[in-house]
Amino acid sequence: MSATWENVVRGDALTDARVGRHFGDSEAPFLSIAPLDKARFSVTHLRCLAQVGKPRAVRIPAQPAYFVMLYLRDVDHCDIEASGVETPIRRFRTGSICLVDLVRGASIRLHSHLESLAFHLPNDLFHEVGVLPRAPRSQPLRCLRGSRDRILFNIGHALLPLFGRGDASINDVLRPIAIAICIHLLDFYQAAPASCGTALSVWQEKDAKEYMTDHLREDMTMAEIAGKVGMSASRFADAFAATVGMAPQQWLDAQRRDWR
Repeated sequence: MSATWENVVRGDALTDARVGRHFGDSEAPFLSIAPLDKARFSVTHLRCLAQVGKPRAVRIPAQPAYFVMLYLRDVDHCDIEASGVETPIRRFRTGSICLVDLVRGASIRLHSHLESLAFHLPNDLFHEVGVLPRAPRSQPLRCLRGSRDRILFNIGHALLPLFGRGDASINDVLRPIAIAICIHLLDFYQAAPASCGTALSVWQEKDAKEYMTDHLREDMTMAEIAGKVGMSASRFADAFAATVGMAPQQWLDAQRRDWR
């Protein structure tokens, strides 16, 4: 159950904990613990400097786990799709997160400096947490890009001082934090059921509005906005109107008037 020391984190657990190696920094500080049974929680403090004219490709291999990136400063990067096509470069704001299912792996290209906390969360860890009394049951999580998460941001700042410690008492602090993070993700990022009706879920509405707010000064297509919440453009427009009471473009125009 120990954390931070290599001699107590063996085999695949150590490989998974050290996500820094995928970012070109195998010595990035990390914390790792099995808070309940065998599945390990790990978090790595990443600091990656960008080289001018040489954006860095990062590839995390496929595995039965989720990956959460909590941004501690603004960063620009794009996704690299399985076909090799790169999505448009996007700015991810301080305090936002990306939540990725690693079933097919994940690839990005960094275009600016990165400082973040990177969480590696095996599926088995959610299964272990899901059987705790009053905990949400384990279920698939909804993947997202650049959604603000004040709760995880505050938890992340509470974790930062732990990277400078090297004593066994760190476990007493890290264990409940690891469980709390899993419960938070299960509570707030449940995957929407296939037959979810015409309205947006709470988190689809939140993500759509945040994306539009973050890009008020840019041209956005309805398909681009809808893609952020996993919907087609036509279905999103109908669901947004049913949820908010106005069309997405009307809501966006109102935000732009207020912004001016």
